[in-house]
Amino acid sequence: MNITNKDVVLGWTAAIAVAVIWGVTGVVSKPLSMAVDPMTLVFFRYVTAVIGLSIIFFFTSRSKTLSKDLGGSLKIDKKDIVKIALCGIIGQGAFSLFNFLSLSHIGATENGVIQGMQPFATVFFGMLFMHFRMNKLQWGAFIASALCIYAMSVGPTNSIEGGTPLMGYVFVTCSMLSLAWTAHLRASLADKYGSVVSMLYQYISVAVMGFFVVMAMGLDLSQIFIILDSPLLLGLLIFLGTGISGGSYLIQLYSFKRIGVEKATMALNLMPLVGYVVAVLTLGEQMELSKTIIVSLIVVALYVFTKCETKPEAKDETANDTDKQAVELKTQKA
Repeated sequence: MNITNKDVVLGWTAAIAVAVIWGVTGVVSKPLSMAVDPMTLVFFRYVTAVIGLSIIFFFTSRSKTLSKDLGGSLKIDKKDIVKIALCGIIGQGAFSLFNFLSLSHIGATENGVIQGMQPFATVFFGMLFMHFRMNKLQWGAFIASALCIYAMSVGPTNSIEGGTPLMGYVFVTCSMLSLAWTAHLRASLADKYGSVVSMLYQYISVAVMGFFVVMAMGLDLSQIFIILDSPLLLGLLIFLGTGISGGSYLIQLYSFKRIGVEKATMALNLMPLVGYVVAVLTLGEQMELSKTIIVSLIVVALYVFTKCETKPEAKDETANDTDKQAVELKTQKA
């Protein structure tokens, strides 16, 4: 395939669009989390995601080109059922539940910055379980980001009535770690079955589990009418379930084809900045000079962290496998 300048421009546009879509997750979730209790909202989100991703699969599975990457068959090995359920319940369900809980205590800005730490957390789990290694520049980028997070936590925080900022940071950190902990496994399942098929089964597993949990806790499913009666909330739920958790994969695949996985992944480093700007513009959250500097430094640190990965040309075969997996992992998002 000959890549023209137009293809490159469109590829970068698609890559940035994915960063925007994923970067506004906290902003989209905020109004929903204030209207519906977190556990019930998790159930509503993944029922919506199952419907949306099923429609996407219906069309993509009929394309030979798309089905290669996204999956063309719903048949899976029995031995992978537990793995898929684990990824769904922990990597999707717990991720969303803790994320919604955090938004009752902190603003979408703080939420988005912590969620933007996914690449660091993913590599840390890789170091613990898969022999990944970080070079000196990556360690420097990580330490700089950790200091920025600390500065943000003790600095001006968007106040939430009745909320406790410390609890918010704990919840969002648990959310981020839930997603990062399953990243390696999700990447391997996506490689085996295609990203849409593997994610569809994960969404089904968390929707089923969510239903039983909601029933066991005696939660009120009639809260769906709160969402249905509000065009804004309904639109946000659809976007959260089908846009962020579904359609974004197609846009990202397009960017991969035009500018490559590595460059497209670089664009994801903009997520914390996107979340911050959109939260200020749409939710009226505070724009502080110190916070703007912190968010900007984190974006730079993420760029350095991603850019300074050991290159595939390195002689160490293990390092080659590590780099390849690390790039793939950072493309896996809820």
